[in-house]
Amino acid sequence: MSEVHGLGEFGLLERIRPYLAARSVDDDAAVLPDGDAFAVVSCDMFVEGVHFDLAWMSAADAGWRSLALALGDLAAKGAAPSWALVSLAMPRRWTVEKLDGLYQGMSELARQSSFEIVGGDMSSIDGPAVLSITVAGRTETRPLQRSQARAGWSVAVSGPLGASAVALRERRPLRVAPRLEEGRRLNQLGLCCGDVSDGLLREMEKFAFMAHTGCILRAAEVPVAEGATLEEALTGGEEAELVCAGPEELIQGAGLHPIGVLTEDRAINVVGSSGEVVPVARSGYDHFA
Repeated sequence: MSEVHGLGEFGLLERIRPYLAARSVDDDAAVLPDGDAFAVVSCDMFVEGVHFDLAWMSAADAGWRSLALALGDLAAKGAAPSWALVSLAMPRRWTVEKLDGLYQGMSELARQSSFEIVGGDMSSIDGPAVLSITVAGRTETRPLQRSQARAGWSVAVSGPLGASAVALRERRPLRVAPRLEEGRRLNQLGLCCGDVSDGLLREMEKFAFMAHTGCILRAAEVPVAEGATLEEALTGGEEAELVCAGPEELIQGAGLHPIGVLTEDRAINVVGSSGEVVPVARSGYDHFA
């Protein structure tokens, strides 16, 4: 019997594809018709020690951060959040202060984003805590799926990348703000968007997997957050910023600066000013690589 480790996320998606609705593997969120609009639903899981570390961040910061990253999928589809479900498996020796703090952080962000946490579930676990967040939203504009992206389209990001990687390196909590309004604006303009949750290069690999396109990113054009390296900007995940693809005139009309282009092949390359390939040690985070 073979193990799931080593198959990679895309390999696992191929394994479960026969059991899912055809459109379910085309993007990070499900988009469903809802009257004269569209419902957008997404689920994310956060594991203590992998996605958050209570040794150097408060439970409230961990709760905020987890919900903010879960909302990234709604932001990428231009959806206004409607509600969230939160399920938590926690060690029996967890303190009530950790439980209170986690929900305090999530509730604070939910209030600021004008929606409510409406329920969920709780269980005990022998290992580290596991937090599962389902978010649902609504949009009047049908968002483009990654599978609809086309070779020749330009690529842009909504802001500098690498701030989360710097905060992680410095063991400093960072409360990212989901780009919900920006996502709505970009989707209404007809751009195909994704959140940079696993690193920019990893997000471009998702375009390659779903749209069968590759990408060339121009290193000098990638916006790098203060204190971050180019590699951190390219591979550091857990960002609130969005990556967008579309015809160059739409990208520029949205006020974004093109940093690359989708290509016919499925290779993902970063190039320097002379066109030389810039080596990058890794593409981003994959739980099953």
